[in-house]
Amino acid sequence: MKLLFYCFVIFVPQLTAQIPVKLDFGKKSSSIIPVYNGDQNYIAANDIVDLLDAGFYENKAKKKIVLSIPGHQIKVTGNNPFVVVDEKDILQMPVDCQYIDGIIFLPIRFFVPILNAYLTAPVLVDDHKFIMPLSEAGLSKIEAFEDTEKGRVNLTAITFDKKSNGLLIKLKTEKRFRKDDVEVWRNKNWLYVTISDGLSSDDVARDIKLSEQFKLIKSALIFQHKNSVQLSFQLNYDIPGQEIVVDDKSGDVFVSIRVSNSAHLDVDPLKKPNLNIQKDQWKIDKIVLDAGHGGWDNGASGKNKTREKDMTLAIVLKLGKLIEQRLGLKVEYTRDTDTYITLHGRTKFANSRNAKLFVSVHCNSNVKRKANGFETFFLSPSRTDEALAVARKENEVIELEKDNHKYGDFTDEKFILSNIMQSVFVKESEELADYIQKGLDKQLSLTNRGVSQAPFYVLMGASMPAVLVETAFISNVNEEKFLKSEDGQKKLAEGIYDGIKNFIQDYEKSQKK
Repeated sequence: MKLLFYCFVIFVPQLTAQIPVKLDFGKKSSSIIPVYNGDQNYIAANDIVDLLDAGFYENKAKKKIVLSIPGHQIKVTGNNPFVVVDEKDILQMPVDCQYIDGIIFLPIRFFVPILNAYLTAPVLVDDHKFIMPLSEAGLSKIEAFEDTEKGRVNLTAITFDKKSNGLLIKLKTEKRFRKDDVEVWRNKNWLYVTISDGLSSDDVARDIKLSEQFKLIKSALIFQHKNSVQLSFQLNYDIPGQEIVVDDKSGDVFVSIRVSNSAHLDVDPLKKPNLNIQKDQWKIDKIVLDAGHGGWDNGASGKNKTREKDMTLAIVLKLGKLIEQRLGLKVEYTRDTDTYITLHGRTKFANSRNAKLFVSVHCNSNVKRKANGFETFFLSPSRTDEALAVARKENEVIELEKDNHKYGDFTDEKFILSNIMQSVFVKESEELADYIQKGLDKQLSLTNRGVSQAPFYVLMGASMPAVLVETAFISNVNEEKFLKSEDGQKKLAEGIYDGIKNFIQDYEKSQKK
C-alpha cells in the first residue's frame, strides 16, 4: 500500500457560510451552503453522493463512508485527513474531514481535486475546473512505505469457544491488525467479519467449519479477496449483538457473538464438522442459469408476437449445454420448461443449490422501436434513468405475485443498499458482468450498451456473483428476428459462455495467489 502526500497549490475563492457553493457534474448541478471551519469550506459527503449519483456504504460506528464511482472506491473517515482509493493508495490531505452530528464533511479545496483525478469527467466548483491529474499540478509524491507483508498469510488459526453469554471467535494472526482493519455487521440472518489486508491460511479455511457444530451457526464460509478476507456465518437464531476486540500486543482478532439463550450454543450431536476442505474450496463447480419470465408471465413481446419467455429459455438451454460440455461444470436451471418462478424464488433456488454463479437471461424492450443493443447488469442503485427504467420493467411482475410485500420498496435507497453494499459479491458481480459483455461483443454485431447497474429484484439475496443479461431488444424488429433465429440464439449463448469461462479462469487464479 502506498502512502501519498499531496501538497495542493490551488486558488479557491474565499466563501462564507451564507454564500452557496455551486457544484456541477455532467448535466447535474447543485447549490450547497457549505460549513465553514477554520479556514476551509466543507460539504457533506452525502451531497457528493447525490451529485455523482454514486453508490455508497456508510459505517457510522467507525465514522467511515465509501463512495463507489465507476472503476473506483473512495473511502473517507471523519476527523481524519486520509483518503483511501481502491484499498490501494492512501492520499493525505492537509486538513481533516470533519464529523458533525453523525455526518462526514469534506474539505472542498482538497477533496474535489482528488475526486476529479478518478472521475472521467470533472466536478466543477463555482464553474472552476478542479482537475488535478496525479502526475501534474505541482503535487509532490512521497512513497512513505510499501507493505512488505502483502501476499503473506497472516491469519493462521481460528478457534471457537463457548462462553456464558455467547460464542467467542479467536483469529490467530501474524500481523498486528488494528481495530479499524476489522469490521463486523449483520444482514438478515448473516454475520460478516471483514479483515482488511487479511490473508487466510488453509487451516483457517478448514477450521471455520468447526463453528457449525454449535446450534447457533447454520453454515460458515470464508472468502479470500484481493485486499481482504471475509468470514460469513449464517445464523439459525437472532442475536442481541456482537463485538470486536483486537489485542494491542499480538494483533489477534476476537469476535464475540452474544446470544439470548444459552441453548443456542449447545453442540448438535448430529452435525459433525466437515473439515475436509481443500485450498480450492471456492472453485466454481456449479452455475444456476435463470431464463427470465415463464408460465403466465410472457415478459415483453415483439411486433411479430415473439415472446420473451420463449427466447430466454431457448438461449439458456443452449448456454447450459456449452458450459457442461466444454467446462465440465454442473448446471442447474431455475426453469427448463414453460413455468413461472417468483423473482424471490429464483435466487432462493440458487442459494439452496450452493451455486457459485447466478446468470439471469432476458430480452430488452422499449417503446422506442429503434432502441437496440445488448447490455449486462449487476445489482446496485441505478446511475441512469434508462437503467432504472429497465429494472422497473423487469420488476413489474411482482405486482401480480401474492406475497409481493416481502420485496420492499425498490425506490428506497436504504432498502437497496441493505441488499447490495453488505453483499460479499458486489465487486465479483461487476467483473462477471464485464466479462460477459466482452464475450457478447466478440460474437455479435449489435450495439454494445456496456455494463450497467440497477436494482433488479431477481438478483437480490444471491449469495454468489449474480448478473442479469439483456440479450437484445425484442421490441426492435431486426433484433426480434435475430433473437428468434437459431443462429442468433447460438451466438448469444456463445457470447455469454465466453464471458463466464474467462471470469472463472481469472477468479480461480486470484484464489490461488
